[in-house]
Amino acid sequence: MAARKNTGSAGATDETETITDPVEWANHYWSKFDLGTHQEAFLAMSSTLRLHRLMTDTVETALRAYSLNLTDYLVLMTLELSDNGTRLLSRLAWNLLVHATTITLATDRLEGRGLLYRHPHPTDRRATCVTITDEGRELTRKATDALREVKFGLTGSTLAQQQRLLAVLGALRSAAGDIDRAH
Repeated sequence: MAARKNTGSAGATDETETITDPVEWANHYWSKFDLGTHQEAFLAMSSTLRLHRLMTDTVETALRAYSLNLTDYLVLMTLELSDNGTRLLSRLAWNLLVHATTITLATDRLEGRGLLYRHPHPTDRRATCVTITDEGRELTRKATDALREVKFGLTGSTLAQQQRLLAVLGALRSAAGDIDRAH
């Protein structure tokens, strides 16, 4: 690896003053400092995380009007999308890739608002089910309509871009073991 040169306390140099994309900036310095292999993977990770933050901020802003956060919305939407509006608490946590404590806190909030209710599993006394209420369904529909307005955080994207992104992310999730995971 090449040794880094001190660019001074300001940190800006003439060669990077025109780079406005943070991922391109990282690309420039990765190459400049010869940081080795997997540059594209690092840049893809950086770009994905930046998009995630931008999407989350947009979605969270839209959901505030309904006093929901992203986790609460995803819990309600997962229930709304299920065959009968009911899921196991443990399955919700698995589907949303969150800790069981996060699901418990979210269901506490949503149950307190009358948007869902908990009940014992009919055959497994160790398991707890969660079912969306009619009020929960109505709020989920309204919140979903608001999210449609901002393209679920993909503001400015086209249908073709969304389809390509979905295909690429599906392939990457499969390669990472997400799609084929059994639970």
